[in-house]
Amino acid sequence: MAFCYFDETIRDAGGFIVGALVVSKENLTVLVSEQWSQLGLDPQTHEYKSSSIKLGNELGLAQRNVVARILSQSNLGLVVAPSSDRARLGDYCARLIVQLLDAGLLSQEQHTVYLDQGIRVDAKEANSLGERGVTLFANCDSRSVCGIQVADHAAHALGGMLLEEMGIVRKLVRAGGSFGYEPSTMVELGFELWASLRYALMGRNQYIDGFSPPRDDPANPYFSLEGAGLYIAPSCSGRLSGFANSRFGVNYLGCIH
Repeated sequence: MAFCYFDETIRDAGGFIVGALVVSKENLTVLVSEQWSQLGLDPQTHEYKSSSIKLGNELGLAQRNVVARILSQSNLGLVVAPSSDRARLGDYCARLIVQLLDAGLLSQEQHTVYLDQGIRVDAKEANSLGERGVTLFANCDSRSVCGIQVADHAAHALGGMLLEEMGIVRKLVRAGGSFGYEPSTMVELGFELWASLRYALMGRNQYIDGFSPPRDDPANPYFSLEGAGLYIAPSCSGRLSGFANSRFGVNYLGCIH
């Protein structure tokens, strides 16, 4: 059984929404609540929000490190939709789950999915998932279902990566030594975000033209998210679909330094 948590980030500058689906064998609500208690926080009142200012906020940075670590130990799928299509985001989440089931990246057993407040699923979509053993809980409060806070962090990171892919945001940060680089090395923020979650992204290891080494090479570090851990809403423009595919369609799991 998997516990799944879904939240979104709306990026008006890019005209898109990214929804993040975090998948874990553990009940992340219990895990996050325990972590907040260890930090001396009341889980019901000290919710983590990725959009809150972290500069000079040591407690906020500590919370971010916690959710980032939990995300790195989980699996991650995503939805990309135009910002004008938020009302159907829950339906697109349901379709992403179907993709994961069909691709064998979610096992054919009972799963539970929690969606953040304001995200609802059409009854037909929910019933279809129910027939496949997936139970949806829509419009959840992330203070009570704390696992959604991990999805909030994931969506925020994925949204930043897509903004950078579109050329809307450009920011350099210090590598910090986490990925095999000298701590003082400056890297693009999108690279740092991708490097922190690339092992969580749900894809299929397969030969990909233009990316993979020769077919007779047994080591292929490229995973395809298309039709698996990436769902691009049919309402996306060709331009937005193109950027989403170029940023998320292929995931590289080889050496990055």
